[in-house]
Amino acid sequence: MNTKKLIMIGVIVPVVLALLSGGGYLVYNEMQGQHAQNLKDLEKFGFTVLPTNTHSESTGELGVKQLPATFAEDKLTPTQKVIRGLMDDNEQLIEEQRALNEQIETLKQEVAALQNYKKLNEHFAPLTIIEEVAAVERQLKKLLLDMPDARRFSNLQIEAMSASAGNEYKKFIGGKRLILSDNERELLVKDYMPEFSFCVGDGIEIAANSPREERLITTYFRKQDQSLLPLNLKADLDTVIKPCQTALYARLSNYDKPL
Repeated sequence: MNTKKLIMIGVIVPVVLALLSGGGYLVYNEMQGQHAQNLKDLEKFGFTVLPTNTHSESTGELGVKQLPATFAEDKLTPTQKVIRGLMDDNEQLIEEQRALNEQIETLKQEVAALQNYKKLNEHFAPLTIIEEVAAVERQLKKLLLDMPDARRFSNLQIEAMSASAGNEYKKFIGGKRLILSDNERELLVKDYMPEFSFCVGDGIEIAANSPREERLITTYFRKQDQSLLPLNLKADLDTVIKPCQTALYARLSNYDKPL
């Protein structure tokens, strides 16, 4: 070892010793602290670039499918593991929500189909007998009100005439076991019931001796309850209505349902 090297060693060693003692020791501690902080910052940076799902397949830059990582959990810090668990829970909730939305859409389609089915049934299904008789009475009443010959009858008498015709219609289709469409019912009423109704109206004028008895007859035709009429009024009404029914039945015996 030459003289110059000995001189340099002699200079450096005291300087190092001086740094390690006093102020140099503080500088050293500061450097160690900064190093630890740098490690923490690096750790946080690594977490911020952590993929949202390390356990799902991904596609590389060149289009090559990359398999999910199998060692990711071993590299996570405790805090990262907690966050990873929350992220997994969130993904599960999203998947459950998607499944529920699909079920809701399916149920909406089923409800719409049932509503359409109900509308079709209501459109094509035959009326109940009560609804059908009510339709007959409405149609006949309108026909009578439009006929000049029916102006001699009061509104109450026309109500009774329509109700009586409704009863005969009910007996006829029940005995023949007919199911008529709207058009078929309207034709039957138009062709057969006005003549019968005029006959009944004339009979009511003969049988009833007061507006009160006319109201009783109207209620009787509506409810078909014989107890509503006094015996003498019932006998008079049967006498005048019987010929009307006989004529109607004779005509209806030739009725053929339109093809």
